[in-house]
Amino acid sequence: MDPTVVTPWTMLPIAAAGAVGIWVAMTRKLHRRRAILARPFPGRWEEVLQREVVFFRALPATDQVRFRRELQVFLGEKAITGIGTQVDDTTLVLAGASAIIPIFGFPEWEWDQISEVLIYPSRFDENFDFSKGKGKSILGMVGTGGMNRLMILVKPDLLAGFRNAADKHNVGLHEFAHLVDKSDGTIDGLPAVGLGRQAIGPWVELVRRKMEEIRRGKSDIDPYALTNEAEFFAVATEYFFERPGVMKRKHPELYEMLSRVFQQKLFA
Repeated sequence: MDPTVVTPWTMLPIAAAGAVGIWVAMTRKLHRRRAILARPFPGRWEEVLQREVVFFRALPATDQVRFRRELQVFLGEKAITGIGTQVDDTTLVLAGASAIIPIFGFPEWEWDQISEVLIYPSRFDENFDFSKGKGKSILGMVGTGGMNRLMILVKPDLLAGFRNAADKHNVGLHEFAHLVDKSDGTIDGLPAVGLGRQAIGPWVELVRRKMEEIRRGKSDIDPYALTNEAEFFAVATEYFFERPGVMKRKHPELYEMLSRVFQQKLFA
């Protein structure tokens, strides 16, 4: 038999090896997470959550326990790296909270789309330059190409996003919303999670109408949402988690759609 020909019989060892590889990876992940969760939750992290994260404070006690565990896992598995700035406990916890809040309605969620968050000291430009000068206007970014699986967050804007929980702006939530959007492989403003196929058409039409309201000056949604449908989703996500009560009153259809997307009912 030609040794280059692949038959069902020759495929068996390959399939077995693949299955073993998956089992080893899953077992390694399980052991790693057990070790992470065996550590006491740092008191300094608890102080940050209680002081800075309104979403956490509003949760029932049982959900706060799960939030802490998910935060521990995220920060135990992902690198949070300062570029020209220090990553203190507040920055660390708020970067992690930005990841946990939008997916808290999905207890089995895995953040496979990201491996590291880079923390910049100030806003930057398209060349990732944050030195002093004009044109430094980017607050955060989800990496693509050579920057795939990376995220950049600007430290002062990350902190401000949580410290002013009523301005409908939170760069951490904005960038992680892009990754929720990317869960189907594409950042296009059509989140695959939460919305069944039958809801895609109504979602697209709703986004079209809401963008038109912004163009006509008839909306309190940030005009940055007009950039494209992906940015509309990220901007609307900030609004949903920061001012859910206001969104429910002013944009009830959008509130209901985002409640389905994130599997969360928020009231404030």
